[in-house]
Amino acid sequence: MPASQQQASTPTAISEIEYHLIVAEFDLLWGRARRPGAAESARMDHMICLIEAFEASRGKASFN
Repeated sequence: MPASQQQASTPTAISEIEYHLIVAEFDLLWGRARRPGAAESARMDHMICLIEAFEASRGKASFN
Protein backbone atom coordinates (compact mmCIF):
# COMPACT_ATOMS: atom_id res chain seq x y z
CA MET A 1 0.00 0.00 0.00
CA PRO A 2 1.39 3.44 -0.88
CA ALA A 3 2.65 5.55 2.00
CA SER A 4 -0.05 8.15 1.34
CA GLN A 5 -2.69 5.56 2.25
CA GLN A 6 -0.90 4.51 5.43
CA GLN A 7 -0.05 7.96 6.74
CA ALA A 8 -3.14 8.77 8.78
CA SER A 9 -4.93 6.64 11.30
CA THR A 10 -7.94 8.93 10.79
CA PRO A 11 -9.19 8.96 7.20
CA THR A 12 -8.96 12.24 5.37
CA ALA A 13 -12.05 13.99 4.08
CA ILE A 14 -13.10 12.87 0.62
CA SER A 15 -15.52 14.41 -1.85
CA GLU A 16 -18.79 12.78 -2.82
CA ILE A 17 -17.33 11.90 -6.23
CA GLU A 18 -14.34 10.22 -4.58
CA TYR A 19 -16.75 8.37 -2.28
CA HIS A 20 -18.68 6.93 -5.23
CA LEU A 21 -15.44 5.95 -7.00
CA ILE A 22 -14.15 4.21 -3.86
CA VAL A 23 -17.44 2.35 -3.41
CA ALA A 24 -17.34 1.23 -7.06
CA GLU A 25 -13.73 0.04 -6.73
CA PHE A 26 -14.55 -1.78 -3.50
CA ASP A 27 -17.52 -3.51 -5.14
CA LEU A 28 -15.31 -4.55 -8.04
CA LEU A 29 -12.70 -6.06 -5.72
CA TRP A 30 -15.35 -7.69 -3.53
CA GLY A 31 -17.10 -9.28 -6.50
CA ARG A 32 -14.05 -10.96 -7.99
CA ALA A 33 -14.12 -14.73 -8.22
CA ARG A 34 -10.64 -15.07 -6.75
CA ARG A 35 -9.65 -14.26 -3.20
CA PRO A 36 -7.92 -10.87 -2.89
CA GLY A 37 -4.19 -10.79 -2.25
CA ALA A 38 -2.59 -9.05 0.71
CA ALA A 39 -2.26 -5.73 -1.11
CA GLU A 40 -5.87 -5.81 -2.30
CA SER A 41 -7.08 -6.75 1.19
CA ALA A 42 -5.16 -3.85 2.68
CA ARG A 43 -6.58 -1.52 0.03
CA MET A 44 -10.11 -2.77 0.79
CA ASP A 45 -9.58 -2.21 4.53
CA HIS A 46 -8.48 1.35 3.80
CA MET A 47 -11.48 1.89 1.53
CA ILE A 48 -13.82 0.70 4.30
CA CYS A 49 -12.33 3.31 6.64
CA LEU A 50 -12.82 6.05 4.04
CA ILE A 51 -16.39 4.94 3.27
CA GLU A 52 -17.34 4.76 6.93
CA ALA A 53 -15.83 8.18 7.67
CA PHE A 54 -17.62 9.76 4.71
CA GLU A 55 -20.95 8.18 5.66
CA ALA A 56 -20.53 9.21 9.31
CA SER A 57 -19.90 12.80 8.22
CA ARG A 58 -23.13 12.68 6.20
CA GLY A 59 -25.15 10.91 8.89
CA LYS A 60 -25.56 7.71 6.87
CA ALA A 61 -25.47 4.27 8.47
CA SER A 62 -22.60 2.24 7.07
CA PHE A 63 -22.77 -1.49 6.34
CA ASN A 64 -26.19 -2.03 7.95
